[in-house]
Amino acid sequence: MIRAINRRISGDPDIALPGALARELPRLGLRLPAARSCLLGCGRGRLDRTLARAGIVSDHLGLDISPTPLAAAAAAAQAAGLGRLRYRQADLNQLSLPPASFDLILAEMSLHHVVRLEALYEAVARALKPGGLFVIDEYAGPTRFQWSDRQMQVVNALLELMPERLRHTPEGIRKPPIQRESEAFFQRVDPSEAIRAAEVLPLLRERFEVLWERPYGGTLLHPMLNEIAWSFAPGDQIAEQILDTAIALEERMQGSGELISDFVTLVARPR
Repeated sequence: MIRAINRRISGDPDIALPGALARELPRLGLRLPAARSCLLGCGRGRLDRTLARAGIVSDHLGLDISPTPLAAAAAAAQAAGLGRLRYRQADLNQLSLPPASFDLILAEMSLHHVVRLEALYEAVARALKPGGLFVIDEYAGPTRFQWSDRQMQVVNALLELMPERLRHTPEGIRKPPIQRESEAFFQRVDPSEAIRAAEVLPLLRERFEVLWERPYGGTLLHPMLNEIAWSFAPGDQIAEQILDTAIALEERMQGSGELISDFVTLVARPR
């Protein structure tokens, strides 16, 4: 599956998003490594370290709302000898960045948790230097995972084709057919989850000009594999056949316009 995602993003199954950015950002006018960069929603710093090692970032700030992953990110950067990676706690719903201070701002799977998207986009646009770029790698599918009827029909058919050994969570629970969850479910589990996901791209396009964009699917694979991806071990021929079938079906249905991509990566600049 990773190779399929890489191919959709970069055109090469062996080149992931960082490799694609290393190729595309200079074409879009950004000199690498970016003189000053920032990642919104950095978590434990995995992407920060990958970008630094790829020569994409240098003097870099990672932001996250939770102090625990920030501490882990800082420790991992120090252990890796990446002393120019710095970390700070921040709420993306109340983002404050110095104006014209960054050459590159990135967001990885964080925007679909933001309620005040308009304010966030304004903050990003103000914080970018002239010529600065905004990169996102994001879930931009249905808000609150309110899957379409066709999406549920196809995913549930794929689940029915699976042998039982592939259809269980790590806790041994059989994955049920996917359905649309209620608002009460999200308030109980995570009130921010996919809260305005369907608006991530329309609102971004209002404030930014998109220069490079790669939708990379997930419309079937994401709901199908959620909680059971662990069971699809490399070398398991049955698991690989099911994945290949789902990947091919997703691509065919997206190519025909029957489904749209739920995940996207893009590069944009303020209007």
